[in-house]
Amino acid sequence: MATEAKVIASTQPVVARKKRSSKPWGAIALFIGPAMVVYLIFTVYPLLASIYYSFFEIQPVGPGKIMYTFVGFGNFEALLDDPVFVKRAVPNTLLFAGVAPTLEMFIATTLAFLVYFKVPFHRFYRTAWFMPRLVSGVIVGFIFRWIFNVDWGLLNVALRALGLDGLALNWLGRTDTPIWVVICVHVWSVFGYSFILLLAGLTTINEELVEAAYIDGASRLQTVLRVLFPLLWPTFVTVLILSFMGKMHAFNVVWVLTQGRPLHFSETVATWVQHRAFYWAGHGALDLGYPSAMAVVWFGVVMLGVGLITRALRRRVEYY
Repeated sequence: MATEAKVIASTQPVVARKKRSSKPWGAIALFIGPAMVVYLIFTVYPLLASIYYSFFEIQPVGPGKIMYTFVGFGNFEALLDDPVFVKRAVPNTLLFAGVAPTLEMFIATTLAFLVYFKVPFHRFYRTAWFMPRLVSGVIVGFIFRWIFNVDWGLLNVALRALGLDGLALNWLGRTDTPIWVVICVHVWSVFGYSFILLLAGLTTINEELVEAAYIDGASRLQTVLRVLFPLLWPTFVTVLILSFMGKMHAFNVVWVLTQGRPLHFSETVATWVQHRAFYWAGHGALDLGYPSAMAVVWFGVVMLGVGLITRALRRRVEYY
């Protein structure tokens, strides 16, 4: 009996400890619940709805009436016969997703290191370089549409004032320059976000490692290449993936600057989805089936691209 009493007594604190260590599910639901509801409504539901709509031809048949016709994979097959999607939107978006992140990461990384090493006026630069990110993409588009105006735009006026009339082009009206204008404007508007993330990553690195490199005789450039950048690499990869995903569905700057014109030479997949859904003559005022199929396919392409980037950089991340 005494032995049984000891066993019971020894188990009581354990039970008490288990009760005290139980998770406060009520508090967890209180804090996470609203965010999950918003995520389900504005992320999960639109994704599932797009997949569902992609198997239908959707046409308005009267005031407030919409007809759904099941077409199976017909919308997906039609993508292969869409010259704008195949020859303009996809190549332009892939160009966008290849050039813009490269340019953005080079600029953001360079500026992050400049601020990290506290160049003169580094506090001002830290704020100034992030400010474009605080401006709405729509406003950025309007501002640069005025800047690149062929007649009275700031850029062409400055070029003519310098006697460089031959360089004063119709930047948004040609077939070869609009996509590059859009890429440059987009990078200008968003590089501040990557800059801040990279700078935050640099500030988490132990300064004693940098001091040790200096003591061993390393120059500032060698310290950056051999110490700081390897330690920054995981953050760099994350920011690169975020940048790539943003470029693959770039919309607002492109839409305000060019709306894909002229002749779809600056069209991206996101703007072409918008055109086909609401503005495409001959397809009614509402066409959600075919654009949904386009969005679903491109969602898969983006996920594939993210997977390839992650796989390609995984070994280096694990090494560091």
